[in-house]
Amino acid sequence: MRPTSAAISAVACNGAATGTPITTADTHVSGNLVDWKLGTLYRVAPNGNVYVDYAVSQQPPGGSNFQLATSGNSANRTDFSPQKAKTAEIGTKWEVFDRKLLVSAALFRTEVSNEVEENEDGTYSQTGKKRVQGLELAASGQITDNWAATAGYTIQHAYVEEGDAVTNDGSSDLAYTPEHAFTLWTTYQLPHGFRLGGGARYVGRLERGSDGAVGTPDYARAYWVFDAMAGYTVSKNVDLQLNVYNLFDKDYVASINKSGYRYFPGAPRTVLLTANFHF
Repeated sequence: MRPTSAAISAVACNGAATGTPITTADTHVSGNLVDWKLGTLYRVAPNGNVYVDYAVSQQPPGGSNFQLATSGNSANRTDFSPQKAKTAEIGTKWEVFDRKLLVSAALFRTEVSNEVEENEDGTYSQTGKKRVQGLELAASGQITDNWAATAGYTIQHAYVEEGDAVTNDGSSDLAYTPEHAFTLWTTYQLPHGFRLGGGARYVGRLERGSDGAVGTPDYARAYWVFDAMAGYTVSKNVDLQLNVYNLFDKDYVASINKSGYRYFPGAPRTVLLTANFHF
């Protein structure tokens, strides 16, 4: 949507009371942006396929809040082009172990262009470009009749391709974006109604943005967290389950806000006993 300057020009209120409708603005000027996605899949074998996806999304000047400005020296100028994001992905999925386990792999890339950058002289231009690309691996299902597992791993390189650095350390990496992330959960059914489970979660280091407040940490450290579970089937109608989250009571920062002043601490060791009734 690219309204003309006349559509959003400031309108004199002439001392009208708060809440009084202003009828002299042209609210009928409008436009359209088209977002689209295209994908195709090819079945290589009865238990496997490969696929390709490509998508384009656009955001109008002023962002999702349409905070347009009549001033030529503004990040929300009405003559700016929409910010555009292009995403491409190629991947494959296979059912293995008699189709009980699904494994997948995907390469992905997202490019953002037409980002508004402030120049040294205080003016604005659409010269910013960012890119995120990486690899995602996943597995979910039954390895054996008694052993189930779910796992996922992502490695991504997120950086500023053109424009000013956005991290506190001056690098081209994107702030608050971990390079590595991993999750694993597995359970095993034991004889006599007993079952055990365990898992791990990992998130890589998060760099603070260059606009962070003075005196706040430069980054949030990477962390590992481990969880465990034990269960017992009392009868066909009742089973008990004990979960322990953050088994080793790890202190970690789950996330930080943009300025770095506030953070969300990871949950401490938590024990949960559940009784499930089936009818």
